Amino acid sequence: MLIVLWADEAQDGFLQRYGPSLTILFLVAMVLGALLILVPQLLRSRQQSQEMIHAENMRALERGEPMTRTDERSLAAGRAAVLVPMVVMCAAATVTCFLVAYRADNSFSVGLAVWSVAGVVSLAAITGGVALLGRLAYLHAGEEQQEEASEEEAKESAPPPPA
Repeated sequence: MLIVLWADEAQDGFLQRYGPSLTILFLVAMVLGALLILVPQLLRSRQQSQEMIHAENMRALERGEPMTRTDERSLAAGRAAVLVPMVVMCAAATVTCFLVAYRADNSFSVGLAVWSVAGVVSLAAITGGVALLGRLAYLHAGEEQQEEASEEEAKESAPPPPA
């Protein structure tokens, strides 16, 4: 009976003493595990999509058709508008876990500041990405109009076919 009571006291002391550290260790293990699983899959899918685009371009070249151009600027703007908020939220969640695990004195005020900054940064990234996508769409529409106008001018300035 004495041994069981001593084991309960030792277990409570262990969890009280090392609980926050074990929580952080568990959090780090989960994040690293997720990264080890997700990053190779994302890279593999990106490589497969690039191979499909390359094969499509090669088929178009073989048929003598013009190649389709991808707008890398739009892709980068969309990627930034999606990835920045995700990374910011993960960082804010990590800071919150540290605050809770180590029982900070002013955890509410620090947590409020962290999540407020995370929200503002996320909102700025999304707004900037959407604004950039809109600007690029406007520029792309202007390029198409210029191409159509130059084609019409070329048709008008071309000599009439011999009769």
